Amino acid sequence: MEFLNKWLKRLTFGFFIVLITFLNIGTTLIAMNYFDYLDFSNGLFGIGIGALILYALYKIMNKEKIKLKDVLILILLIFGVLSYLFAFNKEEALYGVVSRNEGLRTLLAYYMIYLLSTTLDKQKQKRIMYFILGFGIYQVILGLFQTLQITNVLGYDRSMNWSTHFKFASGTLGNPNFYSIYILICLIYSWCLVLSVKSKKKVFMVILFLIFALGLIIGNTMSCILASIICIILISIKKVNKKNLKKVGIGVISSLLILSIIFITIDNTTNKRVSSTMLQNYNEIKSVFTKGINKHTGNNRIYVWKEALKKLPKYYLTGIGIDNFKYLNDGDFICANKPIYQCFDKAHNEYVQILITEGVGAFITYIAFMSFVFIKHIKSSEKEDIYKKAFKWCIIAYLIQAFFNISIICITPIFYMLLGFLYPSIKAGDNSENN
Repeated sequence: MEFLNKWLKRLTFGFFIVLITFLNIGTTLIAMNYFDYLDFSNGLFGIGIGALILYALYKIMNKEKIKLKDVLILILLIFGVLSYLFAFNKEEALYGVVSRNEGLRTLLAYYMIYLLSTTLDKQKQKRIMYFILGFGIYQVILGLFQTLQITNVLGYDRSMNWSTHFKFASGTLGNPNFYSIYILICLIYSWCLVLSVKSKKKVFMVILFLIFALGLIIGNTMSCILASIICIILISIKKVNKKNLKKVGIGVISSLLILSIIFITIDNTTNKRVSSTMLQNYNEIKSVFTKGINKHTGNNRIYVWKEALKKLPKYYLTGIGIDNFKYLNDGDFICANKPIYQCFDKAHNEYVQILITEGVGAFITYIAFMSFVFIKHIKSSEKEDIYKKAFKWCIIAYLIQAFFNISIICITPIFYMLLGFLYPSIKAGDNSENN
């Protein structure tokens, strides 16, 4: 049995390496037009089935009983199935809308990834996270090519797709929002370790932090920039004390100076694209405080939230259907006329998206699940572990930006994996969980 357990652990570790590779290389194939999002969704569904098998083997081999984490995931799945059964468009509820493909099958993959990730020991969690950071650097490099409008890389002309499709970096992840979420996770993890690790590793983590800060600047997604600022300030406040006040202060000031130089260089190289967009965002935030919020605030996000919530009484029980948001207006899109004519196939808010598409029961269970993850972490003896703290802040950063974005199949698997990492991990070489 011990021999089988060792192989199961190796298979589980290999599974997550394959998952992270698939998320990055799979989206690269999409960007190069060798793959589409349905192919990607099919692959992710297969990964979810693999996670289910490995998790079942883990439960059987370790004689582990059903736990609250299993019950919460089962309830989420039940609400997902109900939402599919009563969906406006059942096919899209199962497979998701074209070019996003986040249907019921994808939710199954997320949930299984979470459960399997709770079985990893801390050493393997750290190794997997470094793998994520490595691919984060890959995304930043591609983002720089896009920002500088370099259209020919490795002999392949990308001028018709991902190099010039957006004004800002999108890596291989579809658009700047999704790219920036990935980079945000890497940035916050790096910053946590900058303030926590010893001097030998600190220089390496500072370099990583600056790379990902550059990546976030060229992504220029306000929701992720806001989440990073909030989390970095809170992390720094919690870490600082009388003994290290000077060191933390010098580190913060030095980082700000370097980032300012990077920002000025990138902005001048790209004809002020970054600063002009940031100025627009600043003026909009200023308008909120001086004139108040109106329905067009946040690129019509307030408008679509209000219009969507008006439909909640009609669909509160099962929602309109997973990924069926575009049918909310009596089978048609919710559209806004100002400042430009714009129709919405998503809520631009992960919480509103769940509430409207899957119903109140699914929304309450999702909030209960998030609460369970944090309460379990707080009660754990590992809550002071620097790596667990880093995972926690990555999750918090994701949850903040989720008020302005929705989940997406090339990023959300990492979020669910990190949720699993926050669960009290087993000790290396041990088969029992810390309960």
